[in-house]
Amino acid sequence: MTCPPCDDGVAATPTPPIRVVVAEDHPAVRSGLVALLGSAPDITVVAEAADGGAAVAATRERRPDVVLTDVRMPGATGIEITPQLRETGANVLVISGFDLDDYVLGALRAGADGYLVKTESPQRILAAVRDVHRGDAVLSAAATRAVVGALRGPATDAPAAAAPPAPPGPAPRFTRREEDVLALVAEGLTNQQIASRLFVEVTTVKSHLSHALMKLELDSRVQAALWWQQHRG
Repeated sequence: MTCPPCDDGVAATPTPPIRVVVAEDHPAVRSGLVALLGSAPDITVVAEAADGGAAVAATRERRPDVVLTDVRMPGATGIEITPQLRETGANVLVISGFDLDDYVLGALRAGADGYLVKTESPQRILAAVRDVHRGDAVLSAAATRAVVGALRGPATDAPAAAAPPAPPGPAPRFTRREEDVLALVAEGLTNQQIASRLFVEVTTVKSHLSHALMKLELDSRVQAALWWQQHRG
């Protein structure tokens, strides 16, 4: 199938599909997720895994764009393997049958780009994969409540311990634009929405956010949003 020519007569380059690894220990659930993702023309499943170790191995071998991982698996949990998955350059979307605060905050602290519960609609799951691939954050309603609860300072020690760690030493020095981007990320805006608000290109937003994450020594925009709310909000 050929692409229609552009206005200048040059054929447009097709956008490659989003490459996904699915990590889920329950065979029926894993098959369902693979079938769902495979039904989308812009997504392709490049590997499946039934446990944490296999998920890490598959991700290192296949270098996907996104890893969709269950939070509880044999060998190592989705939370435990998230840092290793992110080291490959993949974005991580945790999906679980549980919406307990400890799971949500643990996944976000580990660097996950999003957290969904398995009761989400199929279209919501597909949209979430696309969103994290673009660099946006995704949280289910239950996960959002857990984050808000942590920011309000719950009485128990566990959620507070799950908050993103503050970088050592004095607070980082951000540029004005980096601060603008972080503040809007903390409001829950996507990269496209931030670009529109600041009248800049999406690539510029991504660049500022990347520099801010490096200064904060954090891995994801969700962690950055939590840091901003706790320290500057």
